[in-house]
Amino acid sequence: MKPKKDPNAPKRNLSTYLLYQNAMRELFKTRNPTMTFGQLSKYTSSMYGELSESEKSAWQSRAEADKTRYLMEMSTYVPPRGYDARGAAIGVETKSPARGGRKGPYTRDPNAPRRSTSSYLMYQNAKREQFKIDNPGMTFGQLSKYTSHMYKSLSPEEKEVWVELARKDKIRYDEEKTNYVAPLGHDSSGKYLGDKPQAKKTKKQKDPNAPKKSRGSYGKLKIRYHVL
Repeated sequence: MKPKKDPNAPKRNLSTYLLYQNAMRELFKTRNPTMTFGQLSKYTSSMYGELSESEKSAWQSRAEADKTRYLMEMSTYVPPRGYDARGAAIGVETKSPARGGRKGPYTRDPNAPRRSTSSYLMYQNAKREQFKIDNPGMTFGQLSKYTSHMYKSLSPEEKEVWVELARKDKIRYDEEKTNYVAPLGHDSSGKYLGDKPQAKKTKKQKDPNAPKKSRGSYGKLKIRYHVL
């Protein structure tokens, strides 16, 4: 099977935070041997947030140097046949479909009211692209943790801006839902009822008084043998 990425492709550059995280991981693990992976991630994020401007500037300089390295390598990189300009395999699925269950979302009435968004999701949606630009080497999971940390670091006044936006969005949703009339075959939230997964068949209970099945020739011989 063809690899999903050309092993000779230039390694993506890392963001300031990821360079810091990779460099300090073993030291923080040694200092905090009982911490779980999640606790260690939060601890690292906290320590990074406490860096002085000069300390953070040093890591930013490393990130800039790594970005320059990546761009230079990309300028001379020639992908082999079957790989795109970044070295990713063409036509290879990166995710396999989940086993069992429904194979897609419910069909929804396009005119149904859009659900309200929480204050955190408001912040996340507004900042996503900027954080991706600031941290090009972060994976989806790392970017989520970084966004969560940045949101928790907001001052009460800054957080109140997003809380107020979420409050207004909830009022909008409640008003739209009150006036919404679902079309035939849809529930009150606009989901198509025909898309609901079928309930599992219940196992048929056996009647204890029902006649037993006749045994085969092998079973009869086995019983005769035990009697003798």
